Amino acid sequence: MIQILIFILAGVVTWVAGVALTKTTDSLDCRYKIGDAFGGLILLGVAGSLPEVAIALSAAFYGHLSVIVGNLIGGVAIQTLIIVIFDFVIKGKRPLSYLAGSVALSFEAIFAIILTAISLLAMYIPSNNSVFNMNPVSLVLPIAWIIGLYLINKSRKVKRFNQVEDDSHPGKMHDERRLSEKSPFFVGRSNVYVIFVFLIASVSILIAGFLLEEYGTALAYSFGLDSGLFAATAIAFVTSLPELSTGIEAVLIGDNHLAISDIWGGNAFMLVPFFVADLIAGKPILSGAVVEDKIFALLGIIMMGVYATTFVLKLKRRYFRLGLDSILEIILYGGGIFALFYFGLI
Repeated sequence: MIQILIFILAGVVTWVAGVALTKTTDSLDCRYKIGDAFGGLILLGVAGSLPEVAIALSAAFYGHLSVIVGNLIGGVAIQTLIIVIFDFVIKGKRPLSYLAGSVALSFEAIFAIILTAISLLAMYIPSNNSVFNMNPVSLVLPIAWIIGLYLINKSRKVKRFNQVEDDSHPGKMHDERRLSEKSPFFVGRSNVYVIFVFLIASVSILIAGFLLEEYGTALAYSFGLDSGLFAATAIAFVTSLPELSTGIEAVLIGDNHLAISDIWGGNAFMLVPFFVADLIAGKPILSGAVVEDKIFALLGIIMMGVYATTFVLKLKRRYFRLGLDSILEIILYGGGIFALFYFGLI
């Protein structure tokens, strides 16, 4: 019982602190234009995925390697599924992919797909082929992320890549948010106050991440569940709550493009911590991936591919308040979980 309470409490802290971290990051970005510098974009990417980083570091330190793979790989599929909720809460006759859809969003989705595919490739490299006790592909991930981030930043500034339909409503984008010099968060507060909240939120998330990993693993063992699978579903969902909250808030004020773009940014960075985790664990973590990890990786790739396609196709109709793409996402994720049950992997 105590384990469940601590896990829930850590989840609540992750949620609240994660939302605070997202809002302070947005405010600091607008105040100091840190996102205009390439290094600033890297900082924003790390800050947005701090819960997953904390869990990966904790799991690597304690040797819970299956939790690392499950949480990071499973988190890609879970965060993609969150877009379905964004689609449901918007008002009007058009689906979210139509309102926000542009080639730029497709590029960002493809960027995340490529990094997930690289991670999937790493799972097939035997541990005895490691380099400095690391999976050689883990060395590639941060390099690929930095190169991709640079190219995505360039594409955001090309007008033809950001063209949308006349009746769409993308809302503010990253560059427009920074150029406005104002953030909807912490209005009237001093810079020192915002930085203080940012630091407190960061420390809180790191502590909560360690607790989520430790007690999540204990709960999985208590219920007779695979710790990696528990991390790919329950823990991945908990660490995605900040993105869920801030994304819903974004679409409610009409910043549809920004909400989806932040999900793709999180999905792309989600896989970079494998590099640090390998260093801490002293083992090639992705080489120890099991069948369900590979299924979740494929699932994430397919789910992101669906949205990447519909951003270009711009389907107009909604069914039960959802676009056809979001309905397909539910079927895909549900089918993936059913496949795990059917083949006895759960």
